Amino acid sequence: MNSQDFLTLNLVGAGAFIFWYLLSRGGSRRPTKLNMNAQDSVPPLVEAEKSVTPAQAQTYPRQRHPDLQGRATKNLNVMFNYNGHSWDAYEVLGVPAGASIPIVTEAYQTALRKSDKESMEFLETAYKAILHKK
Repeated sequence: MNSQDFLTLNLVGAGAFIFWYLLSRGGSRRPTKLNMNAQDSVPPLVEAEKSVTPAQAQTYPRQRHPDLQGRATKNLNVMFNYNGHSWDAYEVLGVPAGASIPIVTEAYQTALRKSDKESMEFLETAYKAILHKK
């Protein structure tokens, strides 16, 4: 068998495969219709919350985790305004919320070394916002 016969055999085989694939697809299929009125056959994963009226909301206080009972929650983020926008100071400096002052100072100094002159005031405002919060 020479190379020309081999090529012809491969082309015939590929053509037969493509022909078989196109015929086996069964033409255009219609999409499945969604019946919104059908009953659910599976139980829900989460139970629906009971509706509470405003009068009941006063008698049923919002429940908190047992570890947090009696304690006020603390917001770790420090927000500041710069150029008419609100920013999170920890996010600007690239440290986790509630980080200690030495970590914040190190991140501030690193950011100052890597920044251009226009962003120095922005970084300084973020750093001062954290210092004034602590």
